[in-house]
Order: sequence, then structure tokens, then C-alpha cells
Amino acid sequence: MKWEIGFDHDFEVRRENYDSDLQFTVLFVSDLHFNKFSGPIVNRLISAISELNATIILFGGDYVDTRNGFMHLEKLLQSVAARNNVFAIAGNHDIFYGIEKIRSVMIANNVYWLEKPAEVIVAGKRIAINAGANINADFSILLVHKPADVQPLRHIHNLVFAGHLHGCQFVFSENEKGLYPGRLFYKWNILKKTYGKCTYLVSKGMGDTLPVRYNCKRDIIFVEVGAIAGKESY
Repeated sequence: MKWEIGFDHDFEVRRENYDSDLQFTVLFVSDLHFNKFSGPIVNRLISAISELNATIILFGGDYVDTRNGFMHLEKLLQSVAARNNVFAIAGNHDIFYGIEKIRSVMIANNVYWLEKPAEVIVAGKRIAINAGANINADFSILLVHKPADVQPLRHIHNLVFAGHLHGCQFVFSENEKGLYPGRLFYKWNILKKTYGKCTYLVSKGMGDTLPVRYNCKRDIIFVEVGAIAGKESY
């Protein structure tokens, strides 16, 4: 178990596998909370994104906490601007900072701001993102900021990603039901839940407004669809 105090700490690449006939990868990055101290972690994140080279990149909200953090977001987005299939949604902190400013810098760097459903074509197969049941697709991904009950959507989506809770930053124990003590207060303070063919993944996030954690490593989530899971750190 380990205390982490401050803004410059390692993060984990949580690797997951989704069994499918399709072959592609998804990277989920959430809760960055950039400020003036975020330079080192931005550089490591850029390196990780480049090395993982995911087919689809998803940004899950809460990007900037302070005005000085905005330049770090710009640097991150510039590093992915030449890529296709990069998508983003807003988080609750983005309301405080200014969603329109966040949205504008995303669009300026070739990131699709998810105000309506999108799709990616991989080897002739349609992958829907934030689409409803009426969309005809071979695979469906749902991206949300705040975790919620997705069981009613289990027949629609194959992968669901959420963030927001940061693992509650303090983890004293963990079991199949979630991370404690946060799980006592927030039902969806979990890492993973499976409903049939729907896999629900919740990130512990990359940053915090109050930078104190205990036994709660920051993370990004890398899913290999039709491949093998593992784990590594940066």
C-alpha cells in the first residue's frame, strides 16, 4: 500500500480483453485535471498513447482544473491531432472551466466531440460510439463520464467506459464488488462489471483536484478486442 501526494506520479495501463471476432483496440483516458504542475505526466501520457497506438481513443471528461493547465491539454491534443478515431465527452469539471473552450480545442485538433452518435469502420465492420438501440452496428461502445447502472443497456453495448469517481482516491480493500471504503458510498466505485456480452469499465482517472491518494494508482484503460489481456506501468 502506498501514499501518493502531489501531481507527478506514475500511472498504470489497465489491459483488458474483449472476446470478439473483430480485431481492434480501444484506449480510454479520463479525469486528467490538468494544472500548472501537469507537464511531466502529460509527457508520459503522450508516450503511452504513441506506444499503445490504439485504433480508437476515448477521452472521458474533466480535462482542466486551472488556466495554466489548459496549455497541457493543448499539448496532449496536438500529439493526437494526426490520428483518426479520437472522441471526447465533457465532465462535470469542464462545466466550471468552460465547456465551449474545451470543445473548441478538441475540434481544432481533430477530436470528435460526441454530441451525437459516431461510428468507426474497421475491416468493413461498423463500430458505433454513443449510439442507441436503433443503430445497426457490428459492435457498440458507450462513453459516459459519471458511472451509472448500465445493466438495462447490456443488450445494446459491448463496451461501456466511465470515470469521475477516481476510485474515491483511498482504497483500503478491494473485492469483486468494488473498491472500499468508497464502494460504501458510491455503488459504481468499481473497476469492472460484466453483464453477459457487455463489459463495463470504470477508470480511477489520471489526476485529482486534491492530489492525495492511498493505494489507488492512476490509470488509463487499454482494451484489446479479440486479443489477450495483461498489465504494465509507465
